[in-house]
Amino acid sequence: MSEINGDCAHSVVKSRALLLSWYDSNKRTLPWRDVGDPWATWVSEIMLQQTRVSSVLEYFDRFITRFPNPQTLAEAEWDEVASLWAGLGYYSRAKNLWNGAKQVVEKHNAQIPSDPKSVRALSGIGPYTAGAILSIAFGQEAAIVDGNVIRVFSRLYQIEEDIKLKDTQKRLWALAEAWVKGERPGDLNQALMELGATVCTPKVPMCLLCPMQENCQAYRTSDPLKYPVKSKKKKKRPIETYLALILKRKSHQLDKNTEQYAVFQRDNVGLLGGLWTLPMINYSPLESPQFNDYLSFFAKEVEPDQGVTLTSKTKVKHAFTHKEWHLWPILYDLSGQSTQCIQELESHLSLSFGDIQWHSVNELDQLALGGPSLKALIHMGITLRARRGAGR
Repeated sequence: MSEINGDCAHSVVKSRALLLSWYDSNKRTLPWRDVGDPWATWVSEIMLQQTRVSSVLEYFDRFITRFPNPQTLAEAEWDEVASLWAGLGYYSRAKNLWNGAKQVVEKHNAQIPSDPKSVRALSGIGPYTAGAILSIAFGQEAAIVDGNVIRVFSRLYQIEEDIKLKDTQKRLWALAEAWVKGERPGDLNQALMELGATVCTPKVPMCLLCPMQENCQAYRTSDPLKYPVKSKKKKKRPIETYLALILKRKSHQLDKNTEQYAVFQRDNVGLLGGLWTLPMINYSPLESPQFNDYLSFFAKEVEPDQGVTLTSKTKVKHAFTHKEWHLWPILYDLSGQSTQCIQELESHLSLSFGDIQWHSVNELDQLALGGPSLKALIHMGITLRARRGAGR
């Protein structure tokens, strides 16, 4: 690569020293930094994938206190792991971390390995996470490329090609591998990420505060916002979904403390796998929402208009990476229905969704609820603690 040969190699050495000096003076104090614990590095890097530092802070301490090492996580039940992850999103990360901890216990005597091949073999660990663990925790010259590093290098070297292209990715990794060689590789990687997160930001880069300003080609052209170059995102396809907030009470008292809602746990595969959710069903986007038809889907035995409260006809939106759900919540109050009717409804629900469980609001607060259900519950006025994914 021409960027890392000859005079430019000398420039990297000089810029590297400036960046490390800047990092020493400006780095944020974070609970997983400078602790010398490979497990803390692993957990933090998994949590930080596609997630802001501010969101991770409240989860990291709680998670690492309960699971201070791979052994404790490997011995835990998934429901407990998911409940501590609840609201952080992208639950496959938690499942991979859980499975990875089991692999460490079974294959490495509960000690996180330091050789690249063994680290890469752990569940959920790709090139970026492996590079972070190897460089930060073990001081190895292992490169990383994340969104922050891509933005820094794209501006520094004025990369005109689409960052999603394979050749551009190779170029970025080659640059990262050149930069990580030398003293303090772990700090160097963290410095690149820190610079991208706090100075070389996506929308308001603070170029006058950047230690790389002198050598930054995008700064010289006064057009840093042009980089990185990205192809346009495809428009997300909306999926229209009904959600049922099915309510019963443990007594005939109209008391919030006696309310219970029906939820079920999804299978451990696919979108929202292993999480708890409200009963839901998709309908064709060509149809209009027909709330009464949906109610009859659950229990045709219930007399029309008995104990049923419909929401206002407004939808709640929940976006995933490649799709967006439009949620139409319905409150279905069974308080006035007979025990037989409720039992028939439970039987009907179990055929469609699996084992249904009834939980109070306090219990729902502790469950690993999927984001769409959490958002719908809050939209319907159910008081739950604020967490990421709830639209707060």
